[in-house]
Parts: sequence; C-alpha cells; structure tokens
Amino acid sequence: MEGAERRHHGAVLRAAIRRMLHITDTGMGNVQLAENGLLRLEKHTGLNQEFTDFFAFVQDSTTACAQAAQERRQVTVKDAAVADVFDDDSRHAILQTGARGVHSLPLTSPSGAVLGMVSSHHERPLPGLSQAQLDALDTLGTQIGRWLLWHRHTVVLDALEHLHSISISATAH
Repeated sequence: MEGAERRHHGAVLRAAIRRMLHITDTGMGNVQLAENGLLRLEKHTGLNQEFTDFFAFVQDSTTACAQAAQERRQVTVKDAAVADVFDDDSRHAILQTGARGVHSLPLTSPSGAVLGMVSSHHERPLPGLSQAQLDALDTLGTQIGRWLLWHRHTVVLDALEHLHSISISATAH
C-alpha cells in the first residue's frame, strides 16, 4: 500500500475491505481491529444492522474471525449453515444477512501479532479459494498489518504525546 502512510485510518481500512472483496469476489465484508483480547467491528460493507450489532465485539471462539485470530491463519468456512465453528446465535446472525460462506484473514504485524481481521461473506457456500487468492490475501494481511502497526506507533503515539504536553502546559498556568 504505497503512500498509505499519508492516508486516513478509515480510508486504509475501507481499502482493505475493497481489496478483500475483489480477491474473494463478493460484495459483503467487514474489518475488525484487535483491542484488549477482542475484535471490534470497525468498517463493513453489504451487511445489515442485525449483523453489525451482533458482531460489534467478538471475544469467544464461536466465529470464523475469532478462530482465525486465535490460530493466526486464514480460515474458510465453506457453509455457515452447518459449520461447527459457529454457535447457534452467531450462525443466525450470519445466515440472516444472506451469507453462507465466510473467509477470515488476520491482519498481522511482522512478529505475527494479530492487529485486526478482515472477512468476506459469500451468498453461496464457499468451496474454497485458489492458491493465488490465498497468496494475494496473505500479502494483503501483511501489508495492512504493517500499516496498522506503523499507525499505532507513530500517529497514535504522536497524538498522545501532544495531548500530554497540552495538559502539562494547562496545569502549569
């Protein structure tokens, strides 16, 4: 993602979803950020309110995204209607969107830490992805993960340092 360092955080996450959906050839997807042991839904496309409310925060392992985060690898759910990874509530939340197949991709740092997740949702059962698709997604997960790490260690820390200096000067007066 050349030039991504100049982009707004939301624009990079929207680009991650668009690229994921292009590679997996679907119109539904979401991106989540890892925070304090859970995944927080950050952006989505093609998904309804019931889905986004249910998956606003994911912490247990009854979803493809949680499994992918826990195992630090891509996870394909061929058919959400029968897959063991989902409990009844998460299965319902996915199926009511019209999705059957799911593919989740961890966004990882160079050390392998999961910083987020991007998932595609497919109207039909997903027989699997080609090796070329999986390789393209690995590249995407690495690129976005590196950008997220850069963002956290520069932009966010710079903002916190700025707020700290403002608060110190305000208390000095």
